[in-house]
Parts: sequence; C-alpha cells; structure tokens
Amino acid sequence: MRGMTDIMRFHPAVRVTLTAALAAATTVVGSHVPKAAADSVPVAESFMQIVAHQDDDILFMNPDVTREYSDPSVTVFLTGGDATGTGFPDVCAYSASRDAGARSAHARIAGVTSPTWTRTPLTLSTGRTVEVDTLDQAPQVKLVFFRLHASGDVPAGSVSPDDLFTLGGSTTDSTLGSVSSDGNCDAAYADQSYSHADLTAGLTDLMNRFQPTVVLAQDPKVGYGYSHTDTTNLGDQSDHIGGARFVGEAALGYHRLGGSGHFLLRNYRDYNIRIEPSNLDAATANDKERTFLAYTGPDRSGGVGPYRGSNDPAPDPNESTFYAMFPSREYPRWSNGTAWAALDGSGLLNAFAVLDGHPQVWQETAPGGSWKGPAAVPGGDVLAPSLGVAKDGSGLIHLFGIRLSDNQIVTVAQAAPGVWGSWTVLGNPNPNTTDNPYRSQYVGSPVPVLNKSGLLTVFVRNAGGGVSAVSQLSGGGWTSSWADLGGGWVRDGLAAALALDGRIDLFGPSKDGIRHWRQSAPDSASFTQDSGYLGPAPAGPITVGSNADGRLEIFYDQGGAAKVATQYVKSDNKTWTTSPTSMGGPTSLEGASVVTGGDGRMTVATRNGGGGVSLTSQTAPNTGFSSTWRDLGTVIVGAPSVVLDGAGRETVLVLGRDAALHVSRQSAAGADSPFGPWQSAGS
Repeated sequence: MRGMTDIMRFHPAVRVTLTAALAAATTVVGSHVPKAAADSVPVAESFMQIVAHQDDDILFMNPDVTREYSDPSVTVFLTGGDATGTGFPDVCAYSASRDAGARSAHARIAGVTSPTWTRTPLTLSTGRTVEVDTLDQAPQVKLVFFRLHASGDVPAGSVSPDDLFTLGGSTTDSTLGSVSSDGNCDAAYADQSYSHADLTAGLTDLMNRFQPTVVLAQDPKVGYGYSHTDTTNLGDQSDHIGGARFVGEAALGYHRLGGSGHFLLRNYRDYNIRIEPSNLDAATANDKERTFLAYTGPDRSGGVGPYRGSNDPAPDPNESTFYAMFPSREYPRWSNGTAWAALDGSGLLNAFAVLDGHPQVWQETAPGGSWKGPAAVPGGDVLAPSLGVAKDGSGLIHLFGIRLSDNQIVTVAQAAPGVWGSWTVLGNPNPNTTDNPYRSQYVGSPVPVLNKSGLLTVFVRNAGGGVSAVSQLSGGGWTSSWADLGGGWVRDGLAAALALDGRIDLFGPSKDGIRHWRQSAPDSASFTQDSGYLGPAPAGPITVGSNADGRLEIFYDQGGAAKVATQYVKSDNKTWTTSPTSMGGPTSLEGASVVTGGDGRMTVATRNGGGGVSLTSQTAPNTGFSSTWRDLGTVIVGAPSVVLDGAGRETVLVLGRDAALHVSRQSAAGADSPFGPWQSAGS
C-alpha cells in the first residue's frame, strides 16, 4: 500500500493532500490474543491472507490478522512493492527492505522479540518459484513473496495485476513479470512471467498446499464508493483491486482435502476507510500502529521533516488524513451481517453463510435439536459474503445476495420448509454506463423487511450514495424497477423493521450520521426521509429490534468509542431519541444482533474486542439494559446472530475460524437463563 510518494493508478484516478499531525509511537513487541474457551472444532483452523503490498495486511486486515497467530497463518505478498526507491540505491534494495519490514511486523504480531527466519524457494505447479519465509520461533507463521510488478513501475511489454486480470490472456501483452530491474534481484525468483491463468493457478496451488479455513483478501471492486460521482479520493489502488480479483477467482478452484470442511473468503476495504468513524478501541488501535511502525522501521529523519522509516521511508505514519487514519479502523468490504438466521415454518432454525463462494444452509433436524449441513442452496451462484434473510407472511424463508459476476441482486425462496425454489434476478439500481463502466459495483448488500401485507421489500445502497428499494407483488414476482428513496453517503449496514402503525422504518449509516426514512403508509412504495440525522455516524451496521410494547429500538457501534449504543422510540410522545445511549460493556466490532425473548426483554449480542461473543439483556421489558455483559467465549469470524429457537430459547449462532457453524443455546426460555457450551453444528 502506498501514499503520495508513489506513481500509482486509482479507480477512479485520484490524488490526496496530506498533512502531518500524529506523533509516532515507540515500537514495542506485541503479542497475539489467546483463543478463548471454545468447543472442539471439526477441522483444524488455518488462515491465509493475500495482499498486494508488504503493509496492506497490517493496515487494512488488522486486528483480525493479529488474532490468527495461535493458528497456522500464511501471508502472501503479490508485488515487490517497488514503485519508488526513495532513500535506496535502487529498487532491488528498496523491495528487499520492504520484505524485511513485513518480517519485522509479523514477528511482532507473533510476540517474537529476536526473530530469525528460514527462507526457502517453493516451486508451484505452474513451474514458477516463490519465496516462503518461516518464522523459526513460531513456525506456524509463514510469509510468501511473489515479487511481481507493482502498478507504479511496470516495464514495457508487461502489465500490472489489475490489467492482467482484465486482459485475461486475451492479448500478447498480458503478462505480469518479476524481473531484476523491477526489484526482484534474487536469481531464484527473478525473470519469471505470469499469464492470467498462471497467477490464478499459482494462488490456487498455495491454498491447496496450506489448506486455509479462512482466506482474507482486499476489495475486488473499484473501491467501496459512496457515489459514482464523488471526487474525494475514495477510489482504490489498482494493485489492491487486481490482486483481490485473482484471489476470488483462485479460491473457486480450492477445495479442502478429503472433503474436511469448507472455507470462508473475507474481503476488506482499503484507502476509503479513513473517512469512516474510528471503530477500534484505543488499546487495539495503539497496538496496530506499533505493528505498522515495526514495518516501517525506526525514523531515520533525525526529527527533521516527515517520518522516514528505515525499512520503508515512503509512508509517513504522521500523515493526519492518510496513514494516521488507518490504525484506528478496520472495515470488511462485506460484513456477514447480524441477522443471518431464521426460524422456518416447521419451527426449525436455519442459518446461512457464503462458504466456498456459494450460499450454504444449516438446518436443525428437530426443534432445539442437532443440526445438518452445511448444504449448498440449490442453483446458487458465486455471491458476496453478505446475505439478507427474511420470512414472508406465509412463514417461508427468502434469501438475498449480490451475484459477483455481474453485481445483480438475486433471491431464492423456500417452496416449503427445507425445500428451495428457483433463483430470481432482481436487477441492480445502478446499471453500468459508457461514462462509468463500474457503476453497478457500487450496489450495497440487500436488506429485506416484511410489510404489513406479508410481502417483502428489499433495500440496497445505490450508486448515488442513497437507498433504492424493490418490492414483492401480490400476484407474484417483483416490481420491475428500483425506487430511489434518496439519501447520500450511505454505506452498507442498513436496517429496517415494521413499526406498530404498520409502516416500515428504514435506517442507513452514513459518514455524517444516521439517515432515517418512514413508509408513507402501510404497504406503500413511498418513503419520506427525515430532514436531519437521527443520530451520529455509526462505526458499523445498524440493527433494529422491538420492545415488548412494540416500540422500535436501534443498536450500533459508536464511532470513536467502539461500544454498542442505542436509540429508541420514547414511550411518552412516540418520537425518537436524538442522541445515543452507550450500553457500556466490551469493545464491539461489526455491529450487534438483537432478539426479543418470550419474556418481552431484548437481548443484544456482539463480537467483542477479544474476538468472542458478549451479550446483555434488558433489566425488564421496555426498559434499559443491564450494565453487566456475559462473555460466552470462543473466537469468531464476522458478527454473531442471536435468534429464538422453536422453544423460545435464545440461541447464539457464530461462524468459527474453522469455517463451521457453532451454536450456544439457553437451557430454558427467558433472558436470565444460562447459555450452554458451544457446540459444532452439522458436519
């Protein structure tokens, strides 16, 4: 990942203005977070993160990367990162120094104070050779270096990773190389040429060799984007995009050995997270910054001018609008959401996730009993990791997702409990245009909600930064076009619910605050947006729950505080509170899930700062929440979902680091009932 000092290409082309502000912290040795108590896992946990440059994982995938290091973890760097040789005699020395910075950072994450590395060549199935570095004091930690061309330094006759993916081997110029003039000076690895097929096969080979259960990658789209017309540097670096696209393609050819489980692919946003609220607690942000400083190396500027690291002098950790923004933030490209499970018409819980690139379902075999699955939802294409789940008025479950091949919103519904119908394409409110061939990529994750009539409406963020909606028709099918509800700077994490008066309330997190819409009348296609913001900008998705008396209440992570906050409809005048009430408790990451139990009390569950699950409940129906949070332990990927089973017992569902479903269930209905131990669900 590079800043102003690089010659780099963005989608769309942008530049930034940087000012120095934040004082750099002293580099110290950190340690990984130990795994909390968990149930036995059906397969061994293992991680692989594949990034473009030597600092991308520690800037954009941390603290998630830090939590991996009690398990095997392989980090793959695609390029030599040699777009500039600032402070070095040539690009060879600069690329080698950046590699040394990556080793230093990963040794710090592993808690190794005096690291040594064993560096060995590995010849892939394509005949190309990469370098594999193993941390001697923690051999579960490995780094892999391809040292391909970075986009800022592509020799004549070759291409960048993004171009190589786009060209796809269709022209004679579609090769990506690692040559001595481009920073790869070791004869064992230099002068290798990769076609599109070569790089895809090489990455698949690495996955098959190291068998990760979780694969981390960067944003494969053109940059997160709030609006296809924005000009505020919200694009992304082309190496990030191209590399992530290759990861997605390579993963489709990867299979766990012996059919022993599945894998999760998780993408992360890059440059544009800096305009979002901080979503990490101070201690985690400080640790992340120190890992970044371990990468850059000590400041060799002598205190004169910008920070110039001994390993990599290009990034200045003090740049207040760029590098200094990343340590306090980590945002997935697609969150798995907080409502990915539902009770079907037979009283059986169903849980959904995208595994191996395709939608999968787990289902109870009896109410409150054991589980079967995961099983592929029939006919499912390759989907983004975020799924929308809702029941219609007949009690049948509908599933919604983004088809990654063309960015279309697709849906499938049960024909009967456990029986699935055919997929339907709902389209995209952002068709590509000649002026902007990337416009469809800005579509947000679908969020369905039940109307008073029992029909569904689905909301997505659109390319203008607002929200669009499409609805079921009473005679079958869906409206043929998307209604534009307005709004601006909205990001993923929408929430919607049916209020007491039969109208839908819709909430959208934006960079400036919470946007709020109300349905004009029950079952209407018309929505009215508030003139102002309902609350401050959340640092993650919004979740909406219902009090025992029917009043809606929203929950979200507070920007800067990294704690769950709540706002609600007041009982006296039925208006919304306009400022958040902090719920205290642990650090909250990726939002909170909520359910109302049979005793009328809501329970809120979140992924805490240690990567496990914490929850709290209302002290009584229609009142505030207990300041005591229960820690259920374990370590999870993404956000939990809390639902009621067929007996009314609160059930917490999580995706483990083994890419399997894990369940903790109450012994009896009621918010105060204890939760049982975590159990692996299905096969």
